[in-house]
Amino acid sequence: MATKARPLIRLSKRSYDVLKALSKETKTPMSQIAEDAIDRYEEERFWDEFDRQLDAWTPDQWRQYRKEFEEWDAMPGPPLPDDDWSEQWRADQARAKAETRRDVVGRSRSRSRARAGRTATRGRRVG
Repeated sequence: MATKARPLIRLSKRSYDVLKALSKETKTPMSQIAEDAIDRYEEERFWDEFDRQLDAWTPDQWRQYRKEFEEWDAMPGPPLPDDDWSEQWRADQARAKAETRRDVVGRSRSRSRARAGRTATRGRRVG
């Protein structure tokens, strides 16, 4: 999780139940599932808007685009490798998962409770 903000949002009973079930099934915190869903929704909206703008292009804009594309393709030099972002995606996922674990593990800074199995006098000489 990128921020430590803990805003309260209201969900319908059905949405909460689905979120909780997904969390148990994937062993992922509910907040991470919600964050991933929001990211996907945001990306989907971006591409929908992108498609709408492309649909609005005039034939002249399309010709200009194709002409520029052909100019770039005609440039001498070695061909560019195919885009393969799968390794980058895996690295990003692993990094995000590690950050989430750090947030969960490092959350409590309280020292109010004694560690399990230890007494207050352990390690000290008494008497």
